[in-house]
Amino acid sequence: MSWRPKIERILWYAAVVICAAGALGWLRAIEIWYQYWSLPHSPNPATGNIYPLNIHGYVVYQTLKEKLRRERWEFWSLEVAAFGAALGAFHKWITERRKGR
Repeated sequence: MSWRPKIERILWYAAVVICAAGALGWLRAIEIWYQYWSLPHSPNPATGNIYPLNIHGYVVYQTLKEKLRRERWEFWSLEVAAFGAALGAFHKWITERRKGR
């Protein structure tokens, strides 16, 4: 048995797992958005809530730490999902190339 089908199978499973991890990360980012509904509705420099966040027309003010937490989850989950999609596209390209299509 050739090593190529094994590599293709590993690539396929890796792509699926990585895309799933990106999707789960994005769901976590959405959960963070909804946790922020309880933040103050006006800026409060004393507590550090000075960064506005518009949640569908509903403005709340977050701290820098909260803002960075939300942005990190959004950014990295998107990056992980994009890497998984690229890996899946690479798998498809290798598979079709091997079959001569």
